[in-house]
Amino acid sequence: MVADAEKYRAEDEKVAQRIQARNSLESYAYNLRNTLQDEKVAGRIDVDDKRKLEDVIKEAITWFENNQEAETEEYEYKQKSVEETANPIMMKLFWSIEKVD
Repeated sequence: MVADAEKYRAEDEKVAQRIQARNSLESYAYNLRNTLQDEKVAGRIDVDDKRKLEDVIKEAITWFENNQEAETEEYEYKQKSVEETANPIMMKLFWSIEKVD
C-alpha cells in the first residue's frame, strides 16, 4: 500500500510539473500578445520587431493548441525558444521607454 502511494505521488508530481509548464507557456504567449496589442507599446516598438514577435507568438499558440499532451521538457523548450526571440525585443522596448520617461 505504501509503495502504491509513493508510486502515485511521483506520478502526480510529474503531472503537476507538466501542467505548470503548459500553463507557463500559455500565459507567457498570451501576455506577450496582449502587450503587443497595448496602444502604448504598439507605437514604441519597431515594425520589424513587432512582426517577429507576432510570428513567434502565433507559432507558439498554434504549437500549444496542437500539443496539449506534450511533455514538461517540450513545453519548457518551446517557452525558451519564444523567450530567445522576445526577450531582446522587450528589453529594447523597455530601454526606449526608460529613455523617454
